[in-house]
Amino acid sequence: MKTSIVVPSKGCEYLRYLLRGLRSPSYSSFEVILVLKDCDLRVVESLCQGYSLKCVVIEQREGYFTHALNLGKREAKGDITIFTDDDVIPLQKWIERYIKLHTLYKHVAGVCSRDIYIDLGSVRLLPIPDDRPEVKLYRFFIRSWLEQPLPLLRKYRLGVYITKKLNIAHGYGIPSKTCYSLSFRGANMSFKTSYIYDVWFPEHRLLRRAPGNEQYFALQLILKGFDIIYVPNNPVLHIARRESLSRTMHREELKREFEIMKSLYRELLQRYGVRV
Repeated sequence: MKTSIVVPSKGCEYLRYLLRGLRSPSYSSFEVILVLKDCDLRVVESLCQGYSLKCVVIEQREGYFTHALNLGKREAKGDITIFTDDDVIPLQKWIERYIKLHTLYKHVAGVCSRDIYIDLGSVRLLPIPDDRPEVKLYRFFIRSWLEQPLPLLRKYRLGVYITKKLNIAHGYGIPSKTCYSLSFRGANMSFKTSYIYDVWFPEHRLLRRAPGNEQYFALQLILKGFDIIYVPNNPVLHIARRESLSRTMHREELKREFEIMKSLYRELLQRYGVRV
């Protein structure tokens, strides 16, 4: 089974950590599709050659984060397409585990897992809100009835789902239980390529980071009658930093963009006849 790994990157500052982690003495039937903006292409090509990786390098000349994801998806030729970030450090057997999971779950369109933040300076793993006991208790006792999923996503209530108010919510299965879930993190999600040929990430002139884009992508598959699951046991390390293609500390910017995303969720649902 062949695999395509789609990686958007702006600046390519941390890309070497990802490429180094993708070296595998036991599995080589994969391609890395790099969609690059503001990068030195010769340096990247040299890295790919140095790590003996089959890389497809695409220079992104316009658009933002989700435009890069769609550019990469168009080029994917593998049986499985994995999406990740350029500041991720994959663990050993990461790709092979996804192949086994897609073989095990033959009838699901996608399998996603989690990320674990790492501080490069101290080489220390960092806690995230999903791991806090109080967050888990809130999700178990309160969120299940206070923030109910869309009826379409009722069986997704343990994982990541969209609420009746079109917000993104995490159920108490995240991050420790295998469950039905919309894509949890854009940095670690995989799909059977044949299922996503006509599924796209949202593109909008005002969306630079498009928070919730991975859930928009997954929602299209649900509306087509497919399922997606979350598994906790195929994580990646994610380099902790304040700003990236998909992350920012500017909360007002994120709030504005998420309001646009909510309007796109609504349009998508209504296109399939779902009342919201």
